[in-house]
Amino acid sequence: MPKHRGLKGSTLKLLGVLSMLIDHMGVVLIERGILKSAEPLKMAQILQTETGRRWWAADRVCRCVGRLAFPIFVFFLVEGFFYTRDKRRYGLRLLLFALLAELPFDLALSGRWVDPAYQNVLFTMLFAFLTLWGLTASARQPLLQMLWVLAGCGAAEVCRTDYGAFGILLAVGLYWTRGGERQLALGAALSALESIRTWGMAALAFIPLAFYDGQKGRWPGRYFFYVFYPAHLFMLYLVREHFLL
Repeated sequence: MPKHRGLKGSTLKLLGVLSMLIDHMGVVLIERGILKSAEPLKMAQILQTETGRRWWAADRVCRCVGRLAFPIFVFFLVEGFFYTRDKRRYGLRLLLFALLAELPFDLALSGRWVDPAYQNVLFTMLFAFLTLWGLTASARQPLLQMLWVLAGCGAAEVCRTDYGAFGILLAVGLYWTRGGERQLALGAALSALESIRTWGMAALAFIPLAFYDGQKGRWPGRYFFYVFYPAHLFMLYLVREHFLL
């Protein structure tokens, strides 16, 4: 048996987790906590101080590093779609964890128990997965496939999910170009456009993805990534509320 060289899926997902954690530390702890972004007048006063400007610079670094997470997880959503034996179970799992994550997501980002103005990224993943399922079911029917893409984008925008229609388009693009350099190039281009405010940093996610060896890896297991998302948001919320406000 030839040895597979490169980065396993679990390693790349852990990179995505680290990127996401750094990103959310910037949003939840620095922006919403230290800089008081929910109170524009107070935030303006803080940013006039040298300490405030330093924290703002630290936040920008966190947000730039955090741009790598979403492309990595969308890439593996597409991989998972192709490899899963039970698409219905996969979709239900996404729905379950999207619902479980919504409360800590709302608390962390808006400080409210329920905030219908913005939904967590697992809903985006769910709509993307359903769109890919529709594309597969309507193979060789271009018009129907376009309708599936429009429906997915529309659902993400109407529900105001994190990354919105872009998340659907990225998943569709990676699905249609799966395998080889075309997928990496298209993914990097789309991600650069989405993250233009942070100098296109999201495109860098496709550098480590280029070394993916096609193997899932064993540690830390599939459910770690689902559980980590709501858990870390809730922990960051608690840190902010008890130590920074």
